[in-house]
Amino acid sequence: MIHFKASLEFLLSLGLVALMFLLNGCVSTTGGYSQSRPDYSVGPNFSSETQQPGDSAKAGKRTNLSILVLPLDPNIPKDSDEFTKKNIWPELRRAEANHFASKLRNALNETNAFESARVVPDKTATGDLYLSGKIVASNGEDIEISTTLTAITGETFLKNKLYKYRVKEYDLDNPRNDTNYDLYDPLFEKIALDIAKKLRKLSSEKIGNIRMIEKIRFAESFSPEYFSRYLETSGRGVTRLTSAPADEDMMLRRTEELRIRDLLFVDNLQQDYDNFSRQMWGEYSLWQRESYYENKAARKAKLKGIGKKLLGAAAVAGGIALVATSDPFSGGGQALGGSLVAAAGVA
Repeated sequence: MIHFKASLEFLLSLGLVALMFLLNGCVSTTGGYSQSRPDYSVGPNFSSETQQPGDSAKAGKRTNLSILVLPLDPNIPKDSDEFTKKNIWPELRRAEANHFASKLRNALNETNAFESARVVPDKTATGDLYLSGKIVASNGEDIEISTTLTAITGETFLKNKLYKYRVKEYDLDNPRNDTNYDLYDPLFEKIALDIAKKLRKLSSEKIGNIRMIEKIRFAESFSPEYFSRYLETSGRGVTRLTSAPADEDMMLRRTEELRIRDLLFVDNLQQDYDNFSRQMWGEYSLWQRESYYENKAARKAKLKGIGKKLLGAAAVAGGIALVATSDPFSGGGQALGGSLVAAAGVA
């Protein structure tokens, strides 16, 4: 009986080994054919492998961090004599400062890396991350933006990083681009993807720390005598948690209700920034196209200044300023005037 039992166990073991070989045989290569997960060259692939090569940054994890985008520094010289030398129209630059902030916000939301991305007037708003920048150059053909990314903790993830892009002539008449396509879009996408890639490398602990400090910093603005004890800031301006209030802390819960109202207010601001970009878009896109050709010609001719050739572009820029600053309740007279000035500039 003992021998029979041992023989039975041996046979069962042998059967398991045979089954393993059989299963392995299903994924082995025989006669040039493979029954493992194939790497198809055409047709549908496995759902986890349908990601396109350029989508790797968009397909990463969500950080659950909020990011606030500030209007860019228009970088307008104090000396008005520098305007012509540097090919800068102040009102155009001021319009771009707000328009570019909205474009960056949209590009950041497209990455799906953040809980939310919003434009805010200044850095006193409360958020996990703050993106600020400066317009170094913008002439229709070339755009350069310097960016800085700072966390609510005071840590800097990007500092004055310069991004450059030169518009491709094909994009001016690319049939795939809709009427809302901005010639500068590739630059905004590049900045957004870089930021998303960098922040996705943060550990869960780091992300949780940033979110908790953001929550306490907001609460501290209402009751510093109660919440300041949870934070400590170094001489370098970096804030860390010394401890954290309990989830059921009543003081914290009250401020969280206020936080919801604050977020609703910031959300409503987004419509104002969108309306601003919409109002200036027609004239601005016109300026981009005309300035592209003039700047490209000037660059090729190696001219130091563009001079009279860009007087028309200056008129377009003036039209943008009129439209962007027009009173929406004025009946449209000023906006119409801006469009006529812009049209005359192109002529």
